[in-house]
Amino acid sequence: MPFTYEVIQYCGEDCIEITGYEGRLRSMSVPAKLEGLPVRSIGRHAFAGRMDLEEVSLPDTVRRLSLFAFHNCARLRRMNVYNSIEDYYDGAIRQCTSLEEIEMVCRGGSYALMKEMLGDNDKAMSFLLHLEGAENKTEDIRLSFPDYALIASENTMARTIQFAYEGGGYQYRQCVRKKEIRYREYDRLFTFMEHDDPSFAAVIATDRLMYPHDLDAVAQERYTGFLREHAAEALRRFVRDGQIDRVRLVTERGLADAEAISTALREASERKETAICAVLMESGRQTGKEEKAQGLTLELDDW
Repeated sequence: MPFTYEVIQYCGEDCIEITGYEGRLRSMSVPAKLEGLPVRSIGRHAFAGRMDLEEVSLPDTVRRLSLFAFHNCARLRRMNVYNSIEDYYDGAIRQCTSLEEIEMVCRGGSYALMKEMLGDNDKAMSFLLHLEGAENKTEDIRLSFPDYALIASENTMARTIQFAYEGGGYQYRQCVRKKEIRYREYDRLFTFMEHDDPSFAAVIATDRLMYPHDLDAVAQERYTGFLREHAAEALRRFVRDGQIDRVRLVTERGLADAEAISTALREASERKETAICAVLMESGRQTGKEEKAQGLTLELDDW
């Protein structure tokens, strides 16, 4: 077994703490048990600074992410975790500059882990939440959070250092509390975001329309109108990032005109995004605008 680990006591129980991994790996799935004992902890600096790690999956047995467990994993893009992690230590995902999405199974109505992870990384990221309710029913929600920066400036007259937040990410993060997510507050912040960063605003809008949990009619109309007005820019970003689900939402809801679809199709073909090309071509056929949108008459075999 390439994992390195120790047998420790945690909450009065003999269990395993993962301390590292010998060798290279791109996608890592931590086992729930080793030597017949549950894996409860990811140790201090266990995977800090690894340049090979891109995806991490942790089992629901894990209760602790220790200090700087995944610190500065510069290529880490995705994590799968459970909100069973009760002890989250500072810096566990700090400086993970490529971290785009955290997929989290949430049980018991607790968002404490989500709040901790959002506070530990100031980069833009999305959370795909699987909310497990009664009778094994699960509801999926995806929320995206923009980046932000804490700016310090010296006030020489007052001999103090003053701090200010730049970017909408800090305000969006305050919508997540330990026991609730304040969706209405989250949606109201969009008025600021659509002017501050229209490109990322498109990500927020598609996520809320795709997973409309506690989404009122006013916010729904605002998101829809924004995407209709900024369809070309939104599709360009989604094609660039290979996000077919977001491309599909914009096109299937008729939010993009022929010119926006044509431009996105050309870019998708240049990037060899065959599946996205298929979605865009189908959208052109369904709207009856393939003759008007340059490039929509091409077949997938041409790429």
